[in-house]
Order: sequence, then structure tokens, then C-alpha cells
Amino acid sequence: MMKRNEIPDVDSWNLHQLARAVSDHSNGIKRAWTAVHEACTFVKSLEEKVNTSTFPFFRCPEESLQVAIIAATEMHLGLATAIAAILTPPFLAGLIEQEEVTQRFGAKAASILTELDALKSCKLQSGTIRNYPSIPDLTSPHILAILLQICDIIRVHCSGVILENDETTSDYFSSQLLFELKCFYIPLSHRIQLYNVQTKLADFWLKRADTLSYYAITAKLGMTKVQRQKRLDLISEEVYSVVKNHGIDFVMKKRVKSVYSIWRKIQKLKVEFNQINDLAAIRIIIMGMQGKTLAEEKIVCWKVLSIISEIYEPMCSVIRDWISVPRVSSYESLHLTFETNKYGRLEVQIRTERMDYIAEQGEAAHWKYKL
Repeated sequence: MMKRNEIPDVDSWNLHQLARAVSDHSNGIKRAWTAVHEACTFVKSLEEKVNTSTFPFFRCPEESLQVAIIAATEMHLGLATAIAAILTPPFLAGLIEQEEVTQRFGAKAASILTELDALKSCKLQSGTIRNYPSIPDLTSPHILAILLQICDIIRVHCSGVILENDETTSDYFSSQLLFELKCFYIPLSHRIQLYNVQTKLADFWLKRADTLSYYAITAKLGMTKVQRQKRLDLISEEVYSVVKNHGIDFVMKKRVKSVYSIWRKIQKLKVEFNQINDLAAIRIIIMGMQGKTLAEEKIVCWKVLSIISEIYEPMCSVIRDWISVPRVSSYESLHLTFETNKYGRLEVQIRTERMDYIAEQGEAAHWKYKL
């Protein structure tokens, strides 16, 4: 297993793990390993041809492999995208042509690289994100190229890996990068539902844009994200068990609020840290309600709320009933904060599958009112 602050070596890192991550089934692992190994070997052979004075930020093969790993493990992207990540430096340096990539590694990898090359000349504007669909096509080479750009940002700024040439990347902490993160990369990650990636990028943005606020919030939290997540896991197990025992068909989602989200809520609502009640939250999505009336949906939502009230103390002053009176954005959900005593406060969001679709993909989707 790769340790923190360790860059994987092309010759020694277990490429088999990367091959497994980009393969849809076990029968494809050998083919994937062969393709990844060939791409790494090919790039290694071209490395000595690079003029570092012309391309001072030329990524070494080890760093390109790391981008491929992030694409495969954090975004679940496929083999062609991983190959494109590995081949990006020599392609952008003009050491290989699209035709050669197509012949050796396939048309999809070549198309992604072509889009990456085109993106070099694109300067993102504040309204660029509005030109993209609400549900971007993850098979589009253009979108995949943008995701590889995000992977490289994560590699440089969010992975915890100390680069040998880290001093050459210090200028990348530029106002332009922070602008692009806030106006494009972060909202796009949300549209694609890469929520963990979105959180990484947003927390990095805050850490650089408002460092004092970032560290003030982390100090007040008093726990790492991992510790907070473990505590939420214990709460969610209790809630899942008690609701399931009542024969209700549902799925549960859970999240701890990111540092950026806490900061944004403080800024937007003009509140203090101790007034944030949703540092930990679970969402219960009630299934099997197709064909039911709105009144029947409401009854089930309130029933679930009543069930949870049997184990935790509801804070009735912190309730939001958006199923009786939906928001202007058409958002429907029932929110109530509970005091769990030994675990602290917990926000519970209850909605049906129909309501959840409207919230995540429809008119009430976050990206439409959070920009």
C-alpha cells in the first residue's frame, strides 16, 4: 500500500491495483495492466527528449501515474482516461501525435488528449459553468479532459504528497486558480455528484482564500474529519436499525459538514459557529412510493420523523417543513435537528425518492442556487 507523502514509482508500484480499478470485470484486468504498463514504458522512453527550458512544468511519469490513480480511485474513471493521464505530458509537449496515440492506445484516449490540448488556450470566465448541462455526459472526451485537470489539481494541492519540485508549483497558488476553483471546478464536481472531490477542492479553496477562517473553524470542530465520520457512523447505525424495524423501505445517506460548507453557512446566514446544527447529518430517502399521493408521501415522512424521536430528543425550535410548503425552488424535504446526547447534535433530512430527484437533479438542484 502506498504511504502518505510517497510518490508511486512506475517500476515498483503495483500497477495491478490500478488495472483492477479501471477494469469493469476480472477478465479485463490483464488487458488493462498491459495497456497501463505500455503507456508508462512509452512515456519513460520519451522523458529524456523533453526540453525543460521550454516545458519547465513537464510532469514526470511518476506524477502522471498519480493523476491516473486519482482518476481511477476517486472518480472511478476508466482505462482510456487513465491512459490519457499518463500520456498527457509528452502529448502536450508535442512529442507524440494524435494518430500514434490512436494506433497504440485507442481513439478514446486520443480524443481526451486532444480536448486537453484545446483546454490549454481556454480561459475560464465567471459564467462558463452555465454553458454546461445540469447532468454532464461522463462519456464525453471534453468532460473527461476537465476531470483530469481536476485530478492534477488534487495531486498538486490536496493529496498530501510532497513533490520533489514543490517550489516550482508555488506560483500555482494563484488568484486565477482560486477563481477557477470557485466558479467552475467546484460547481462542476457537484453537478457530476463527485461530492468527495467537491469537498476537497472547496476546503482547499477556503484554506488559501481565507486561511484564518479555515483554521478557526477546524479548531472549533476539535476533531478530524475521520473522527467525525466515525462518530456519525455510530449514529447512523442506530437510526437505520430503528427505522428498518418498522418495515419502512428506505436508503440512507450520511455526511459530515465540510469546513467550507460551515464557513459558507456562517457567511450567508450571519450566524456563529455554535449556531450551526447540521455539522453531522443523515438523509433518509423513502423508496417504493411510486403512484402514491402527495398526502401519502407526507404521512410516511412524518412517521419516520416520529420513529427517530423515540430514540433522540428533537429540538423543535430547529425544524424545517418543506414538504408542506416547498421552497420557491420546488425543494421538498423534512428537516429536524436532534440532540443525541453522547454524540452531539444530528440533523435528519427525510424525503421520498421523488423529492430526492427534484433536490439532486431537478429544479431544486444545489448548483442552481449556490452559484
